[in-house]
Amino acid sequence: MGMSNADRGAPLWKEKRDTWVSVCDDCHSPRFARENLQAMDEACKDAGLKYTETFKIAENLQLDGLGEPMPKDLHPDWAGEHVCSLKIGAYHDGPGYGGAQGQSGEFRMSNCSDIERVCFESVGYWQTYIFKGMAHGSWNDATYCDGSFGMDRWLVKAKAASEQARRFSALEKKAGINWVPSEFWRKGDWMNELSGAKIVKEFPG
Repeated sequence: MGMSNADRGAPLWKEKRDTWVSVCDDCHSPRFARENLQAMDEACKDAGLKYTETFKIAENLQLDGLGEPMPKDLHPDWAGEHVCSLKIGAYHDGPGYGGAQGQSGEFRMSNCSDIERVCFESVGYWQTYIFKGMAHGSWNDATYCDGSFGMDRWLVKAKAASEQARRFSALEKKAGINWVPSEFWRKGDWMNELSGAKIVKEFPG
Protein backbone atom coordinates (compact mmCIF):
# COMPACT_ATOMS: atom_id res chain seq x y z
CA MET A 1 0.00 0.00 0.00
CA GLY A 2 1.20 3.52 -0.58
CA MET A 3 4.37 3.37 -2.66
CA SER A 4 3.07 0.36 -4.61
CA ASN A 5 -0.50 1.74 -4.71
CA ALA A 6 -2.01 -1.57 -3.61
CA ASP A 7 -5.77 -1.58 -3.03
CA ARG A 8 -6.69 -2.78 0.45
CA GLY A 9 -10.27 -3.15 -0.75
CA ALA A 10 -9.29 -5.75 -3.35
CA PRO A 11 -10.53 -9.37 -2.99
CA LEU A 12 -7.02 -10.42 -1.95
CA TRP A 13 -7.51 -8.58 1.33
CA LYS A 14 -11.11 -9.64 2.04
CA GLU A 15 -10.20 -12.03 4.85
CA LYS A 16 -8.12 -9.40 6.63
CA ARG A 17 -10.84 -6.81 6.10
CA ASP A 18 -13.43 -9.13 7.65
CA THR A 19 -11.12 -9.64 10.62
CA TRP A 20 -10.83 -5.88 11.14
CA VAL A 21 -14.61 -5.51 10.97
CA SER A 22 -15.02 -8.23 13.61
CA VAL A 23 -12.64 -6.31 15.90
CA CYS A 24 -14.67 -3.12 15.51
CA ASP A 25 -18.08 -4.71 16.02
CA ASP A 26 -17.69 -4.73 19.79
CA CYS A 27 -18.65 -1.06 19.66
CA HIS A 28 -19.84 -0.44 16.09
CA SER A 29 -22.05 -2.06 13.51
CA PRO A 30 -20.27 -4.00 10.72
CA ARG A 31 -21.63 -1.48 8.21
CA PHE A 32 -20.11 1.45 10.13
CA ALA A 33 -16.76 -0.32 10.35
CA ARG A 34 -16.71 -1.20 6.64
CA GLU A 35 -17.60 2.35 5.63
CA ASN A 36 -14.75 3.77 7.70
CA LEU A 37 -12.29 1.23 6.36
CA GLN A 38 -13.43 2.06 2.84
CA ALA A 39 -12.80 5.75 3.59
CA MET A 40 -9.29 4.80 4.71
CA ASP A 41 -8.81 2.87 1.45
CA GLU A 42 -9.70 5.93 -0.59
CA ALA A 43 -7.47 8.22 1.47
CA CYS A 44 -4.54 5.84 1.11
CA LYS A 45 -5.00 5.49 -2.65
CA ASP A 46 -5.21 9.26 -2.99
CA ALA A 47 -2.02 9.64 -0.93
CA GLY A 48 -0.30 7.02 -3.07
CA LEU A 49 -1.11 8.94 -6.24
CA LYS A 50 0.27 12.15 -4.74
CA TYR A 51 3.48 10.44 -3.71
CA THR A 52 3.89 8.75 -7.08
CA GLU A 53 3.67 12.14 -8.78
CA THR A 54 6.15 13.69 -6.32
CA PHE A 55 8.54 10.77 -6.85
CA LYS A 56 8.32 10.98 -10.65
CA ILE A 57 9.26 14.67 -10.64
CA ALA A 58 12.38 13.94 -8.58
CA GLU A 59 13.16 10.81 -10.59
CA ASN A 60 13.05 12.68 -13.90
CA LEU A 61 15.51 15.27 -12.56
CA GLN A 62 17.85 12.46 -11.54
CA LEU A 63 17.63 10.71 -14.93
CA ASP A 64 18.24 14.00 -16.74
CA GLY A 65 21.38 14.57 -14.65
CA LEU A 66 19.93 17.68 -13.01
CA GLY A 67 19.86 16.63 -9.37
CA GLU A 68 21.43 19.23 -7.10
CA PRO A 69 23.63 17.45 -6.20
CA MET A 70 23.76 14.09 -8.00
CA PRO A 71 24.53 10.87 -6.02
CA LYS A 72 28.09 10.76 -7.39
CA ASP A 73 28.74 14.15 -5.79
CA LEU A 74 27.68 13.02 -2.31
CA HIS A 75 29.37 11.29 0.58
CA PRO A 76 28.81 7.54 0.04
CA ASP A 77 25.66 5.97 1.48
CA TRP A 78 25.71 3.52 4.40
CA ALA A 79 26.93 0.73 2.08
CA GLY A 80 29.78 2.86 0.74
CA GLU A 81 28.11 3.44 -2.62
CA HIS A 82 26.70 6.28 -4.68
CA VAL A 83 23.27 4.93 -5.58
CA CYS A 84 20.29 7.23 -6.13
CA SER A 85 18.35 7.31 -2.87
CA LEU A 86 15.07 7.00 -4.81
CA LYS A 87 16.09 3.79 -6.60
CA ILE A 88 13.73 0.97 -5.65
CA GLY A 89 15.26 -2.34 -6.69
CA ALA A 90 14.23 -3.83 -10.01
CA TYR A 91 11.60 -1.13 -10.54
CA HIS A 92 14.27 1.46 -11.29
CA ASP A 93 17.21 -0.15 -13.06
CA GLY A 94 19.64 1.51 -15.41
CA PRO A 95 22.86 3.50 -15.38
CA GLY A 96 21.03 6.71 -14.49
CA TYR A 97 20.37 5.39 -10.98
CA GLY A 98 23.78 3.89 -10.23
CA GLY A 99 24.24 0.62 -8.42
CA ALA A 100 23.83 -2.97 -9.58
CA GLN A 101 20.75 -4.45 -11.21
CA GLY A 102 18.01 -4.99 -8.66
CA GLN A 103 19.83 -2.96 -6.02
CA SER A 104 17.89 -0.42 -3.99
CA GLY A 105 19.14 2.96 -2.87
CA GLU A 106 18.86 4.14 0.71
CA PHE A 107 16.66 7.06 1.72
CA ARG A 108 18.93 9.86 2.87
CA MET A 109 17.62 12.15 5.57
CA SER A 110 20.40 14.73 5.62
CA ASN A 111 23.10 14.72 2.94
CA CYS A 112 20.89 14.76 -0.15
CA SER A 113 19.23 17.10 -2.61
CA ASP A 114 16.27 19.10 -1.36
CA ILE A 115 13.86 17.32 -3.69
CA GLU A 116 15.02 13.91 -2.43
CA ARG A 117 14.35 15.07 1.13
CA VAL A 118 10.91 16.27 0.04
CA CYS A 119 10.20 12.77 -1.31
CA PHE A 120 11.36 11.18 1.94
CA GLU A 121 9.17 13.45 4.07
CA SER A 122 6.19 13.02 1.77
CA VAL A 123 6.12 9.24 2.08
CA GLY A 124 7.80 8.86 5.47
CA TYR A 125 5.87 11.52 7.38
CA TRP A 126 2.82 12.91 5.57
CA GLN A 127 1.66 9.61 4.10
CA THR A 128 2.16 7.88 7.43
CA TYR A 129 0.04 10.55 9.14
CA ILE A 130 -2.72 9.86 6.62
CA PHE A 131 -2.63 6.11 7.19
CA LYS A 132 -2.52 6.38 10.99
CA GLY A 133 -4.98 9.26 11.14
CA MET A 134 -7.59 7.41 9.09
CA ALA A 135 -7.02 4.17 11.00
CA HIS A 136 -7.50 5.89 14.37
CA GLY A 137 -10.29 8.27 13.41
CA SER A 138 -8.06 11.33 13.72
CA TRP A 139 -9.32 13.31 10.74
CA ASN A 140 -7.22 16.34 11.62
CA ASP A 141 -4.00 14.30 11.41
CA ALA A 142 -5.12 12.79 8.12
CA THR A 143 -6.00 16.13 6.51
CA TYR A 144 -5.38 19.65 7.82
CA CYS A 145 -2.69 19.12 10.44
CA ASP A 146 -0.14 16.68 9.06
CA GLY A 147 -1.46 14.46 6.31
CA SER A 148 -3.11 15.18 2.99
CA PHE A 149 -2.52 18.92 3.08
CA GLY A 150 1.14 18.30 3.89
CA MET A 151 1.45 16.05 0.85
CA ASP A 152 -0.15 18.81 -1.23
CA ARG A 153 2.44 21.32 -0.04
CA TRP A 154 5.35 18.95 -0.67
CA LEU A 155 4.08 18.12 -4.16
CA VAL A 156 4.10 21.85 -4.92
CA LYS A 157 7.63 22.09 -3.44
CA ALA A 158 8.82 19.26 -5.70
CA LYS A 159 7.35 20.93 -8.78
CA ALA A 160 8.91 24.27 -7.87
CA ALA A 161 12.31 22.66 -7.20
CA SER A 162 12.18 20.89 -10.56
CA GLU A 163 11.29 24.07 -12.43
CA GLN A 164 14.08 25.99 -10.71
CA ALA A 165 16.70 23.31 -11.38
CA ARG A 166 15.78 23.11 -15.06
CA ARG A 167 15.70 26.88 -15.41
CA PHE A 168 19.10 27.30 -13.75
CA SER A 169 20.56 24.51 -15.86
CA ALA A 170 19.41 26.21 -19.06
CA LEU A 171 20.89 29.54 -17.94
CA GLU A 172 24.19 27.94 -16.89
CA LYS A 173 24.45 26.14 -20.20
CA LYS A 174 23.80 29.37 -22.10
CA ALA A 175 26.37 31.26 -20.02
CA GLY A 176 28.95 28.48 -20.20
CA ILE A 177 28.95 27.87 -16.45
CA ASN A 178 30.07 24.43 -15.27
CA TRP A 179 28.64 24.06 -11.77
CA VAL A 180 30.75 21.95 -9.41
CA PRO A 181 29.07 20.83 -6.16
CA SER A 182 30.66 22.13 -2.95
CA GLU A 183 32.90 20.00 -0.76
CA PHE A 184 30.38 20.03 2.09
CA TRP A 185 28.38 17.40 0.20
CA ARG A 186 31.31 14.99 0.44
CA LYS A 187 33.12 15.88 3.65
CA GLY A 188 32.21 16.90 7.17
CA ASP A 189 32.46 15.88 10.82
CA TRP A 190 28.93 14.47 10.81
CA MET A 191 29.47 12.46 7.64
CA ASN A 192 32.70 11.03 9.01
CA GLU A 193 30.59 9.33 11.67
CA LEU A 194 28.48 7.51 9.07
CA SER A 195 29.21 3.98 7.93
CA GLY A 196 29.83 4.98 4.29
CA ALA A 197 33.29 6.39 4.95
CA LYS A 198 34.22 3.37 7.08
CA ILE A 199 33.12 0.93 4.36
CA VAL A 200 35.10 2.76 1.67
CA LYS A 201 38.20 2.90 3.88
CA GLU A 202 38.13 -0.75 4.94
CA PHE A 203 36.85 -2.24 1.68
CA PRO A 204 38.19 -0.05 -1.15
CA GLY A 205 36.80 -0.81 -4.60
